[in-house]
Amino acid sequence: EKAALPASVGADVVLCYGTGDTAGYTAFKREVKKVALDLGHEKGVDVVVDVVQGDLFEVLLSVIRPMGKICLVGFAGGQKRIRPGVVLVKEACVVGSLWGRWAVEHPEEHFENVTEILSFLANGVIRPRVDRVFPLDRFVEAFELYESNRGRGNTVVCFKEDELLSRL
Repeated sequence: EKAALPASVGADVVLCYGTGDTAGYTAFKREVKKVALDLGHEKGVDVVVDVVQGDLFEVLLSVIRPMGKICLVGFAGGQKRIRPGVVLVKEACVVGSLWGRWAVEHPEEHFENVTEILSFLANGVIRPRVDRVFPLDRFVEAFELYESNRGRGNTVVCFKEDELLSRL
């Protein structure tokens, strides 16, 4: 079900990490390795951008090639200890990235980036996928949707009633 949207807008390959249990992660790992092989990357993928972390991290580590990279940009699945021995054996590079620090240190470039993104939004070049819009008094329901991984796009909480009505 989650694969439908990326596929409908042109993704070449869509892989979902499954149900978050051992069986789901094992199937995901097999699928990633098969796709990498089909694309001519017999040793694994070059780069993984991980927004989940948690238990998924070691699965992702197992699908990158030697000297491959994992970029950690979030931890929606919670934070788990990273075992350095596994990183060492794989000869992997793990890079953390937080946008906030860069934005503070480079305010002019950050302003230019935000201006460009807002221009893209205003001109319809990019259109965010809004799954559901909640009024402020239902913010707990919105958070539960996010936390249970049932959303299929951005979950929005509107602070003003007129904004909510205009989005429905």
